[in-house]
Amino acid sequence: MGDLGSLLDLTFIFTAILLAGALSGYLSERAGIVNLGIDGMMCIGALFFGIFSSTAFWGGTPPFATIIVALLLTMICTMIMGALHAFVCIHLKADHTIAGTAINLVGLALATFLNPSLANLLNPGESKIMCKYFSCLPMGSSLFGSSLIIFLVVLAIGAVIFFVVNKTKVGLRFRAVGENPNAVDAQGISVIKYQWIAVLLSSAMAGLAGGLFLFKVNAFNGDVQSMGYLSLAILITGGWKVPKMAVFAVVFALFNAAAGTTTFTQLGIPQLVVFSIPYIITLVILLFSGRKNLPPAHSGIPFEKGAR
Repeated sequence: MGDLGSLLDLTFIFTAILLAGALSGYLSERAGIVNLGIDGMMCIGALFFGIFSSTAFWGGTPPFATIIVALLLTMICTMIMGALHAFVCIHLKADHTIAGTAINLVGLALATFLNPSLANLLNPGESKIMCKYFSCLPMGSSLFGSSLIIFLVVLAIGAVIFFVVNKTKVGLRFRAVGENPNAVDAQGISVIKYQWIAVLLSSAMAGLAGGLFLFKVNAFNGDVQSMGYLSLAILITGGWKVPKMAVFAVVFALFNAAAGTTTFTQLGIPQLVVFSIPYIITLVILLFSGRKNLPPAHSGIPFEKGAR
């Protein structure tokens, strides 16, 4: 039963991380900006969250209630990376794929380089940043623990994003920018403004995902174990639809969590097979529905004002 409890806790945390990362890509691409830099932004988010959850920042062991403040500060600081990505893609009209790849490299390099020095500065003697909230997670009481609360909060954020994007006037304009920005521009609506908002919100969600990553590790090594790339896979497999993305986030999270426990290995299934199942599912779905799962029409294409 203890192993089942651990499986549920890890599944809740993994789902929250992956769904937040997928929502990051969703927000950006719905406005026509491809954000492949989610993984790098998550690395920076994890680094900032390590700072804002440290004893040095709070002057002592932080109470669990301060997690909201720490996460909000993390999201705000991660927007710096988002602003860089937005400037390069929107104003310099650089290739979105190359810009996102650069963000990934910069984010990983900065987090890896600064991690040991910041860890020692915040907590003398430590070589890696550690989440001071980690011990607050009651890993033995899954259904009533903090992991479930974190999962429900991220799920609620996803529901709000889905409602705003699909059911409001602002959301209609938001989606139109990603489908036909020139038509939006012809109506006197600022395409640039919506794209900037989209990328900044996208980076904030990536920062949230990076912060939550520290809830599943004892110490931060400078990377987020490619969770950002898994989030992109969920975005594509889910066909840029929030409900389907949430379902695939749970599937990916379940098998990733199972690979870290003995739940499936006790049944004689090798650990590597369990870990590879989500990727196999992704390949099969894309093979049979790749033509249907299409991104926004203007996704990845630089906006030229006045062009038709």
